[in-house]
Amino acid sequence: MTKPPLDKLDLQTWLRGEYVTYWGIIWAVISAILYLNFSVVDAHAARPVWFILVTTGLEEIGLAISGYLCWRNWQSPDIPSGRTVWLLFAIAIGAFFSGNLWFCLWELEWGLDPAASAGNPFFVLFYLILIAGMRLAILDRDVQLARQQWVVVIGVAAVGLTIGCWLTTLSAGAVTGSPTVVAVVQNAPNRHLMPAITAPTMIASQSKITAPVRPPEWVLAIDRSMQPLVHTFNLFYVLCDLVLLIFAAILFLGFWGGQLGLPWRMTAQAVLCFYVADTWFAYANDRVQGYESGSIMEVFWIFGIVQFGIAAALEFDNSIRARRLARRRTAIKEK
Repeated sequence: MTKPPLDKLDLQTWLRGEYVTYWGIIWAVISAILYLNFSVVDAHAARPVWFILVTTGLEEIGLAISGYLCWRNWQSPDIPSGRTVWLLFAIAIGAFFSGNLWFCLWELEWGLDPAASAGNPFFVLFYLILIAGMRLAILDRDVQLARQQWVVVIGVAAVGLTIGCWLTTLSAGAVTGSPTVVAVVQNAPNRHLMPAITAPTMIASQSKITAPVRPPEWVLAIDRSMQPLVHTFNLFYVLCDLVLLIFAAILFLGFWGGQLGLPWRMTAQAVLCFYVADTWFAYANDRVQGYESGSIMEVFWIFGIVQFGIAAALEFDNSIRARRLARRRTAIKEK
């Protein structure tokens, strides 16, 4: 007899919440170890090329898996939280995935200012669609908070607003240059994984500088058209981060405790991780002289990506349990 081929059921078994949680923890630990060991370098040293490639791969693969898990929830008719919410999450993650590719390509391949890359429209979509998904999740689940919980939410909003105003002030005071081709470091090119408040210039000794690849004309045209909008994009990202932080606080407090609320607590934690990474990146680009991306704080983007995937897998498990419980009740009534 021949072995039966690996079918779809076997794949779904490995995508259960338990396994996804284990793999997510391993993914996050590996990422943290890499950042702890190789993100801190001397002032005159450069990060190795393989570190840039591996961390980029960890993020992109994590985004692809998390997006698929959210897409799977949308396809399931038994999801208790509503399918539209997970469809929005899947589209948002897909937009972030695409924006990330453009952002890295803009900087690594063509040596242009990544703050004015073609990834900005995708990042805008990411924020808008994720905010819509978070809002719909709150409305569909009819989240009700106690008075003291609303006090906590107001406190979180006040802190987020203060940080947002501070970052906006830093951004307004930053000097934005004309669209020029920046030097590319041969051994360790600088890169950014999320929209930045300002884009740092790549600094290297003349012995390490090589001529960048000449960008195509359509790339230069997009770069020129995006340059005047960089400050507007940055202000938009700060405001969206504030809204997401408030929604995350409402979800976290509204689903405090219980197995059914665990996916939404994970979703809130994922948003918080993105907020932490964005805030550090914005500060570092304005206040750390000669800052290169790849700092230890940027690992929080991977933490957020992982938690989105875990949340989607746990919610899918909840739908399976609910369906089995409904079948048992039907069987008991029939008897």
